[in-house]
Amino acid sequence: MFSEFTELIELKKSTKPLLSGDVFVTQPKRGVNYVGKVIQVDIKSRNLNFAGKNLVYIYNYSQDHKEMPDSLDPNKLLLPPTVVSETGWKNGYFETIGNIPVTPLEKSVDFGFFDDFEKRNVYYNLQGERLTHVPRYADFNGLSSYRSIGREMHKLLYGKKYY
Repeated sequence: MFSEFTELIELKKSTKPLLSGDVFVTQPKRGVNYVGKVIQVDIKSRNLNFAGKNLVYIYNYSQDHKEMPDSLDPNKLLLPPTVVSETGWKNGYFETIGNIPVTPLEKSVDFGFFDDFEKRNVYYNLQGERLTHVPRYADFNGLSSYRSIGREMHKLLYGKKYY
């Protein structure tokens, strides 16, 4: 049995295909729009959970209106880089407001995903290759839904640390 989802406000539903560089907003509470960006679409990966999905960044940047930001700093993320399907857009919890080409700085963000299958600290990149270092942004599995993003945003916005 699922509980009612209340962590994000429903915005505008869309079935338009995502493009790299799409800037979107999501609302953890009415009138507070956090900005995100699609960094990569249709991921090619040995990790089958990531294959065909999309890499997004949720920035530690909010506004009270849905307007394209002047700039986005990938060193100021609210959440670690996250892999999602298009469901957040289809269900109206992510709303695309424009497109800004992905910058070299955004492409160079040091992130990885933790795998505890081997019971030791092992990190993998988006393509499913093992990393030789602990990345700046590390997430347990990297695969999320709009529901888990909403829950994580609420945890962070009500007293937890920012990345």
